[in-house]
Amino acid sequence: MKHLWQVAHYEYQRNVFKKSFILLLISVPVFITFSIGLGVFLESLEDNPLPVGYVDHAGVFASPLTTPEISSTWVAKNDESVAFIAYSSEDEAAAELNDGVIQVYYVLPADYSETRRVEQIYIEKPGENAERQFYDFMQINLLSSQPHEIAFRTAAGTDVTVRSLDGRRVIPSGGPTFGLLMPLFITMAFLFMILMSSGYTLSAVADEKENRTMEVLVTSISSTHLIAGKILGIVAIGLTLLFAWTLVIIIGILFARQLGVGWFTDLSMDWRAILATLAIAIPAYALTIALMTAIGAMVTTTQEGQSVSSIFFILHLAPLYISWSFINDPHSPLAVALSLCPFTALMTIGMRNLFTIVPTWQILVSMVVQIICALGAFWLAGRSLRLGMLRYGQRLTWRGLFGTPN
Repeated sequence: MKHLWQVAHYEYQRNVFKKSFILLLISVPVFITFSIGLGVFLESLEDNPLPVGYVDHAGVFASPLTTPEISSTWVAKNDESVAFIAYSSEDEAAAELNDGVIQVYYVLPADYSETRRVEQIYIEKPGENAERQFYDFMQINLLSSQPHEIAFRTAAGTDVTVRSLDGRRVIPSGGPTFGLLMPLFITMAFLFMILMSSGYTLSAVADEKENRTMEVLVTSISSTHLIAGKILGIVAIGLTLLFAWTLVIIIGILFARQLGVGWFTDLSMDWRAILATLAIAIPAYALTIALMTAIGAMVTTTQEGQSVSSIFFILHLAPLYISWSFINDPHSPLAVALSLCPFTALMTIGMRNLFTIVPTWQILVSMVVQIICALGAFWLAGRSLRLGMLRYGQRLTWRGLFGTPN
């Protein structure tokens, strides 16, 4: 076992200090930071703090509610509030618009009560906050004869929350929150790790075969311990990436909340779904890494193995292409079968967790299947290494791997 951990440490150390790994480690945080910053910047461009004018020929705003009343009760939880300015004539409003005092003005004609027609006049497209707030400003004032609570409740609209019978799955009317999508994010993170780790995995054995140092290694360590140590080292590399990216994402989320990005306001997590996803993702990741290592031991060059590694990534994504068949019925036989099979289980359970509570027995069975397949892949990788050492310059076929070597 000592030699196994030495190989794992060597494989880990020789990769994490490479420039390519450091660039990979930095690239994702930079991308996340850029994406959040760009989203905040674009969202800020959609709003405009300038006042909004209106010309009321219909008498709708005879005694309008003041801006502070609206801001304190409703606007403060949605957008940056804008002030509303009444004008006696369209010429006066147009002059203020040309001078840049207001961003837009609305005209309610005298026959508004019959036609419900409102004119919008602007030079540059107004901010989305202005349009939304004026619409609700009209609603509130059209109900001015009612108590303020009724007027504001009408403007707020409906807020339907979908809740499962056991109360464990809650989806607000605005759609899944960041916390509810976390299992799917974990799934995509592991798939991205598989894609990024393919280069390290395929070269783990192929490099030693190409420079013919394999004979020296096997004189002091068994092929099983050698291949297991390399796989553990590569799994540790992937988990290092995941840990570093998780820290950056947490910092980014906290920063986004400080900036007021609405999607990150509700961070409540379904920890059962998160733990279930991790319980399947880790052995699934080890399974894929072990199979890639076996391929690396079978081929003669690293480039030859690269063409095969993409198959595993496609297999993991397969449920995404047929998700329409089980999204409407997350407990269908197809959904259950894909949740129990290697490669497809990770994505399937990650998607099913968005719509339902996956039964515990399915998670346990899937986890056991992944672990058994991962152990089998470890054995297969060790066998491919032993047989591949006898065939320098020749590719080991699958028939030769499972048959009796000549």
